[in-house]
Amino acid sequence: MDTKSYQTCKYTRNRIDLYLYEMAKLFTKLGSDSTEEEIQEAYKKENEYIDLIAELDPVKAKSIRPYVA
Repeated sequence: MDTKSYQTCKYTRNRIDLYLYEMAKLFTKLGSDSTEEEIQEAYKKENEYIDLIAELDPVKAKSIRPYVA
């Protein structure tokens, strides 16, 4: 098993932190006047970022999105 995880690999941690930062920015741009399409697009992009995190560290991704098997 690959031992490079969020906890043990600086490169992996930096990449994941970057994805988490980008995810946070998605929702800071939304407001009470945002359309349903804008909100759905933010959730879609969030899931794409979590998928990228899962490629690097599946355990970390599971902690972010625990409802996916």
